[in-house]
Amino acid sequence: MIGCHALTVFGKACFVVVDWMKTLLAEDGQAVAPRKRVKLTDRFSVQYGMNRTFTHAIVASALTFTSYAATAVEPDYSEMVAKQVAPAIKGGLFPGAVIGIYKDGKASFYPVGTLNFDTDEAPTIDTLYEIGSISKVFTGVLFADAVRRGEVSRDTLVDDLLPDGYKVKTKEGEDLKLWHLTTHTSGWATAPINFAPADGEKPFTGYTQEMMFEAVNLMPLQQAPGTKFEYSNFAVGVLGTLVSINAHGEYEAIVKERVIEPLGIENFTIALDEDQQQLLAPATASGRQTKAWGKTGPIDPAGMWVTNAPGLLKFAVANLGEHEGEIYESLTLAREPLFDLGNGQKICSGWFIAGDGSTYWHNGMTGGYSSYMAVNPTFNATVVILTNGASLQTTAVGEKIIQSVFGMNPAPISLEPGDQLDEAYTDRLVGVYHSALGFDMTITATRGRVFAQITGQQALELIKTGETRFKIRLVEAELEFDLPEEGEAKSVTLFQNGREIKCERKE
Repeated sequence: MIGCHALTVFGKACFVVVDWMKTLLAEDGQAVAPRKRVKLTDRFSVQYGMNRTFTHAIVASALTFTSYAATAVEPDYSEMVAKQVAPAIKGGLFPGAVIGIYKDGKASFYPVGTLNFDTDEAPTIDTLYEIGSISKVFTGVLFADAVRRGEVSRDTLVDDLLPDGYKVKTKEGEDLKLWHLTTHTSGWATAPINFAPADGEKPFTGYTQEMMFEAVNLMPLQQAPGTKFEYSNFAVGVLGTLVSINAHGEYEAIVKERVIEPLGIENFTIALDEDQQQLLAPATASGRQTKAWGKTGPIDPAGMWVTNAPGLLKFAVANLGEHEGEIYESLTLAREPLFDLGNGQKICSGWFIAGDGSTYWHNGMTGGYSSYMAVNPTFNATVVILTNGASLQTTAVGEKIIQSVFGMNPAPISLEPGDQLDEAYTDRLVGVYHSALGFDMTITATRGRVFAQITGQQALELIKTGETRFKIRLVEAELEFDLPEEGEAKSVTLFQNGREIKCERKE
């Protein structure tokens, strides 16, 4: 769930990135003219891709993606996918990924890379991933479905659904409504006020529904509801929780009953059984192994669904064209714009609409996974990417892949390479350093790469810029080690937002 805002010490555990809502542009910077819409066929075929760059072939066997038999068909996007994904894998952003592409009635899947940094085993189309904030789209569909059923309306007051004893702190006399929660215009901060993770690698463990409702009582609205976009994992958690309680159900079960099962999607879950645990890709962040988040209680609606590429692509395809049936009425309702973000961008029930006016999208990131999903009815195309690496760049890769499917030729992402350092040098940096502000900074190293982790947060990779100076990848901050001619570093100083915070080595 990454919803990152300005922070003074690195950053906080989050679920989604919302900085990428760009108009789809050609390489000359001009907006792309949409192609003529192509009517969906009643059936489509599935193709398995082979990534020539990473040499992990996919066994070409039948895949039940719809009720129709799968056959191998053109086009083959293998080379394009390899070209766009290669920089991220070579740069250590994630060890591997599975990409699903649907275009004009044909679906294909492209597993690339490996399951982990220290293995040659490749992911498959059955490999499961946490999808992070793409989960918000499913919560948005649940909300739209409840509206269709007449259980709630978009203007239902949050106070009307809260248990006795709990009440929203209003702002400027404006009531908080359900549509404010799904559009991130509630005025609530991204994380609950009583969120205090004990484990930075599983930050939401132990957070309860009671704690969520207590936070509702405590948290002030930062602005009047419905007036300003301010990304909030907490708000979407409240939305999914309240809609489920109002429908006399539990969130995971009711989404499966009303959304997942009617669409015929398999292996889409929050709680994993033993077989699904075996299929879950190992979680990684900044080139090192970390922990999968798993169930997060009442925050589940904001970012904790797990699935594979065929499952997510099947949902994406269901949002193309016109279909009959109650679930498709709910899908259509969820795609109706509810708030204008400017520059052609809008937000619906969970979905974002890009600046081109026709691409519905969302992305996501947990502590060890990142994902991207885009749906464009005009081009009759969808793209999904699932990776087991927490990287903001997954969205950029996804955008370039869908632009390529549209017929463009975007250049791959460019990453600043990190040096593989001498292990005798990195061993002198490794340790735990304590600051006067009360937090610890843990420095670790693996395979010649160095990482820094603040108490309760994710580990981030360091890029060496001087003899003892490093900058932190993905964050505007630097570290300077007090490193004697021999022996371990005595301290490390964090430079961020104009501040210097010295952390002394702990014995």
